[in-house]
Amino acid sequence: MMLKRHIALSMACALAASAMPAAAQAIASSPADSVTAAAATVLGTALKGSVDNIERLGLSLDRPALMKMLADIVDGAPMPYSYDQAYAIIDRSVEAHQRAYVDSVFSPEAQQRFLDEAAAVPGAVRTPSGLVFQVITEGEGVTPAKGDDVVVNYVGALSDGSVFDRSEMPVTFDVDRLVPGFSEGLKMMKPGGTYRIVMPASLGYGERGVPGDIPPGAALDFTIELLQIVPKPSVQ
Repeated sequence: MMLKRHIALSMACALAASAMPAAAQAIASSPADSVTAAAATVLGTALKGSVDNIERLGLSLDRPALMKMLADIVDGAPMPYSYDQAYAIIDRSVEAHQRAYVDSVFSPEAQQRFLDEAAAVPGAVRTPSGLVFQVITEGEGVTPAKGDDVVVNYVGALSDGSVFDRSEMPVTFDVDRLVPGFSEGLKMMKPGGTYRIVMPASLGYGERGVPGDIPPGAALDFTIELLQIVPKPSVQ
């Protein structure tokens, strides 16, 4: 967010500067109100981008109060905070908003509702472990066995729809060296098929999650295409 603000302002100023040589004579003869409007265009574009970026982070801004404070600052009024203090306040507010979001959307009750809704989809089944398994397109042949490798495409998402992982090309896994829910689901699939598995946190990354990617206690929602089973040669 901070970087985008600096880039937007720099680009706007650079654009204005690059146009000056070709348009110097026209600007010199422009009335003051035209120059003021041009300055408002350049600065307003950069400012709007910055305000939009802050609000996209989930923070609520009092826009009329913001505009009055900005006008006062332009007229020489003291800054409400130092530059570093201002950024620290914004950063703390973003962190607090994100914590509140995680506490609400990824609460145990919300995750259980998500699992129950997935299990209620026609054709979905819930296994004794709590895994929800749904056939999107059924494959053919045998299912993976203990010790097999599998070649898959997959997308992993959270209950709010945000994607935390996806394969950019087919990936090979040892079917037994994955989180329990992924291993269990793969052993129910057939080559050529596409499936959805939704697993509780107990079958995924538990109450620790994965910092920065998966919140603690989060259910995981995978769409998996099983391309191939590669049996490992038995050791004689």
